[in-house]
Amino acid sequence: MSERDRLQALWTAQAEEPFSMSLADLRVRSQRLQTRIRVRNLIEYAAGALVVGTFGWTAMVASGVVAQAGAALVALGAIYVCWRLHVLARAASRAEIAAAAENCATFHRAELARQRDALRAVWRWYLGPLVPGLVVFWIGVAVAPSVDLPLSGRIAISALGLGIGAAVFLGIAAANAKAAKTLQAEIDALDRARDE
Repeated sequence: MSERDRLQALWTAQAEEPFSMSLADLRVRSQRLQTRIRVRNLIEYAAGALVVGTFGWTAMVASGVVAQAGAALVALGAIYVCWRLHVLARAASRAEIAAAAENCATFHRAELARQRDALRAVWRWYLGPLVPGLVVFWIGVAVAPSVDLPLSGRIAISALGLGIGAAVFLGIAAANAKAAKTLQAEIDALDRARDE
């Protein structure tokens, strides 16, 4: 038996300690979650305002109607994303938190599940609405009358812009998937604690 097999056997033979959390710990975790959500959303709203401002301005000054239309679509997509963030992934209101004081565990689990579901659907409501505008914008940049490049150079501009955008979007999707798994693990731990 190799050293790795012995370590693996030892690790799998360990008794699993039951998950336990006091009501006070649960309230602290719930408050911490709500604080993280509020901070995250404020950052997202600020980023959305920056995107709307930048691409709104670009829609007015860009050379070429296609680039202007693409920039306007990105700005509109960012407004939609901010609205969906508020609908799907907002922090709980003080009234909702006060109403849940009787059953903190159920409330906390529901909040974790709501955030997990929003993170899992990030392509539908967060990234997807920005894709059409970015595609149109980068095509518009390449075909703008002010761009004095051969066709291969214009294609390269679009491909580079779209490639960078795709890489950023894939990174965002991966980070959200990882965060959703973390939330699911906490949900599973709460469910096991309830069942015991």
